[in-house]
Amino acid sequence: MKKNSTNKKTIIAIIAVCVLAVCVLLFFFLSKKTSTFIMKNDVSSGPSQENNIEEDGIKAANLQAVQEAESQIAAQPVKSISSEDHFLGNLDAPIQLIAYSDFACPFCLEFNDTIGRITEEFGDKVAVAFRHFPLAAHAYAMPAAIASECAAEQGKFWEMHDKLFENNQEKIFHSEQFKKDAADIGLNAAKFNQCLETEKYKNKIQDQILEARNFGVSGAPASFVNGEPLQGAYQFEDFTRPNGDKEEGMKSIIERHLKD
Repeated sequence: MKKNSTNKKTIIAIIAVCVLAVCVLLFFFLSKKTSTFIMKNDVSSGPSQENNIEEDGIKAANLQAVQEAESQIAAQPVKSISSEDHFLGNLDAPIQLIAYSDFACPFCLEFNDTIGRITEEFGDKVAVAFRHFPLAAHAYAMPAAIASECAAEQGKFWEMHDKLFENNQEKIFHSEQFKKDAADIGLNAAKFNQCLETEKYKNKIQDQILEARNFGVSGAPASFVNGEPLQGAYQFEDFTRPNGDKEEGMKSIIERHLKD
C-alpha cells in the first residue's frame, strides 16, 4: 500500500514538471511574439488593441499555470521515516526528525551538533533519520556519502557517520582518510575499498538528492520535524537572525510539536 502511494506521488510530480515545462515554453514564446509585434508596429498607427489584450490574457493564464505547477511540486510532503532509512530511535516516536545533510558541509557539521543535543534532551521521544544531500561545491561530499553507505553495508553506518563529521571538523577530508576510518571502525578493508572505488552507491545517493528536491530541499542542511520544513543549520536554542528576526530553535520547535 505504501509503495502504491509513493508511486502515485512520483507520477504526480512527473506530471507537474511536464506541465511546468510546457507552460514556461509557451509563456516565453508568447512574450517573444508580443515584443516583436510592438517593434514592428508603432502604437499610434497599429491595429486594434484587442489582439494585445487577448495575448496578455493568455500569458497571464499561462503564468498562473506555471505558478500552480510550481506550488504543486513544492507542496509534496516529505517521505516518512522507514526501515529503509538510516535512523536513530523508534519509528513510532512522536517526533520524526529527518535531516538532509552533506558530510563535507561546515553548516551541516554545526547542525549535526544540534542533532546530538536533541537526542540527549528528548531521548526516545524523537526518531532521527539521516538522508544524503551532498553538494556539488564540495569535492569529497559524494565520496563521503558513498563511504557511509559502504560502511552501512557492513552494519556500521553511524560509526562512519561520526568519523566523517570528525574529519570535517579536523579538515582532513579525502578518500584515503575514509579508508583509514573504515579500518579504525573495524570494517573489512578490501570489501570497503572496492565499494568506495567503484562508487557502488552513487546512483542510490543521486536518487535521494532528486527525491529531496521534490520535497522542496534546495541545500544542506535541511530538515523536517513532523513534516515541517526547516532550511539551514537551526540552533538548539531560540536565536536571532542577523536582520533582527527572532526564530525558534529546534528545542522550541520539537516542544511545539509534542503539544500538537
